Amino acid sequence: MLSPLTPIVAFSSSSLIPTSRSEDDGCFQLGMSMKKQCQRHPNSNSDQYNQKRRAILSTISSALFLPMSSNAVDDYFDDVTPMKELTKQLRTSVVRGAQIIDKIDGKWERFSDDLHLGKERNKPKVDGEFDGETKRFVKSTSDVGAFDETFAFAMLEECDKAFISCFNARQEQSTLTKEKLLSEINNTMRLVRKSFFPSSKETPTKEQEYNFECYSHFRVYNEMLVQQKVAFLPFQKQFQSVVGRSILQLAQKSLVLSALNDQLQNAIASTDIVAQFLLSKGIITSWERSIPSDDDVEEFSTSTSSSTDTFYVSSDVKYTLALNGDITLNSQLLLQELGYRLYPSFGRWLLQQCLFQCFPDRGVGEKSSGRGEDVTVVIDDYYMDTSYNSNPDLFEVKQVLLNIVIQRD
Repeated sequence: MLSPLTPIVAFSSSSLIPTSRSEDDGCFQLGMSMKKQCQRHPNSNSDQYNQKRRAILSTISSALFLPMSSNAVDDYFDDVTPMKELTKQLRTSVVRGAQIIDKIDGKWERFSDDLHLGKERNKPKVDGEFDGETKRFVKSTSDVGAFDETFAFAMLEECDKAFISCFNARQEQSTLTKEKLLSEINNTMRLVRKSFFPSSKETPTKEQEYNFECYSHFRVYNEMLVQQKVAFLPFQKQFQSVVGRSILQLAQKSLVLSALNDQLQNAIASTDIVAQFLLSKGIITSWERSIPSDDDVEEFSTSTSSSTDTFYVSSDVKYTLALNGDITLNSQLLLQELGYRLYPSFGRWLLQQCLFQCFPDRGVGEKSSGRGEDVTVVIDDYYMDTSYNSNPDLFEVKQVLLNIVIQRD
């Protein structure tokens, strides 16, 4: 017994014309009519016969191979939709499971830190593995010197002079005088002194008083820049350059820079000299410099291009200078927490100018052409906690890390 929709295809031995029979009389009549049309012209031209044959086959194809009904399409998507929902549930379960495991791991890590477990992990990472290479460092060996108040306040006075000159250069109408600036600074000191120092019977040390002075001066600087709507980035660039040169002039009597023939080695040696100078003045308590990779140093030194070269190979040398116990650290952090971007960074400004001396024909912080090549020196500062702890509430900044990049393009 055949299904009602099962086609019966018969081929005539003479004409090879398919005919179909089903319970649908229309299909049966269509096949018979096409067969009769072919039999009416048994001796016609072959081209006409082929054209009619192609037309008949096209008609049969359109009649037999009908598109899928809408019910069949709905059945197909009904089968696929549950699979999509199952996949979505599996992915959601995996993500939630990972989040739960991460929370459990974080709680266990904090519990371990609270009980002082894993002491080896909590030790400061000094000579650790980094990119498959062991980091090497040069550290300060001498003790910190006594705090030099004369030199420290001389640096702050140079900041006042630089601010007045740079500020007035960008003001066409009003003029800022030294008396007006000092009056604003004194008013600020009276207002914020009680909140700056904790309520204790202990008298602030000289270093703490100097830190407070720096905070007050630079807070007034920033407030004036905001009030007068001064373009900050050009002002910052000029201010740091002026202050750096002034500090370098103040330190020339006791700061003897390296005089090596190789400019790169001269810059690296001068970095140590600047750090040691800050240590001797009591500005920092210790310092630590990373030793750049030998391959980077060699590539930088040998990448000097002659005038006949048509292209140059870019190379750069990266190293860091860690300044521990900076006496202006608290004022730097407080100012930045208030949203101000101008803060006392005497070590970075002095180092910038010293590196400028090592590359006299180059630019510091910007590209400067010279003898067919460009050298760029960029110094960025970061704040680090040298001891590891999983609890963010116990994070305490103890170090200013200067990241130094000397690049030859």
